[in-house]
Amino acid sequence: MNQFSNDLVLDNEISVSEIYGVFKPFIVLIVLVGLGFSIGGFLWTRFLVDPVYESNATLIVNNRREENTGVITNDEIISARGLATVYSIIIKSDVVLNPVISNTNSNLETEDLAKNVSVSAVDNTQVFRISVRDTDPDKAYGYANEIVNVAPDIIVDMVEAGSVRIISSPLFPTTPVSPSIFMNSLIAFIIGVLCASGVVFVRHILDRTVRSPEDIEKHLGFPVIGIIPNTTKGR
Repeated sequence: MNQFSNDLVLDNEISVSEIYGVFKPFIVLIVLVGLGFSIGGFLWTRFLVDPVYESNATLIVNNRREENTGVITNDEIISARGLATVYSIIIKSDVVLNPVISNTNSNLETEDLAKNVSVSAVDNTQVFRISVRDTDPDKAYGYANEIVNVAPDIIVDMVEAGSVRIISSPLFPTTPVSPSIFMNSLIAFIIGVLCASGVVFVRHILDRTVRSPEDIEKHLGFPVIGIIPNTTKGR
């Protein structure tokens, strides 16, 4: 068993050594190809991809309670969290987005605007965040601001329970949230390195050239009896 393990380890070491020997002469070329891909990714992201801007607002959900009922109970908080999920569905529905599109004089369809709107609870609390993305920062801000103005009254009227209050109004986005030039350049570099390495490896696999006595013994299984020296080098 020990002998088998030693042989297996030796085979693995030879295998790794062979792989290293295959790639070693081409390391500089592989890196250069990766850098070329990285530069291409940088230029593509910088000049051909439209930046996307995001405007955010936060709202809080509360249950409707009778006056003088005292402190909010844990059941009321849990119920409010459930309502936050319901409200998020309503915000992305036609009931809210149609007035938003009309008030902003937009030519978007409600389905297209809904794709740019995301609603998520903040740390599983009663607070939820509305985010609107667009390639035009003015439109992202305008949609988010109009949703905040329109949604609370519609939500309360439809659910007939609870209230929605604004915690923070949308801010005008000045910096794009995507794409990331650094990440795209890094991904392009990795892709370039993998492509170049793949070409080198396939080229090695398809190469049947015999370069040493060891290759003869390995591929043909015949022992090497003698070697004819290269007299040209000697001269």
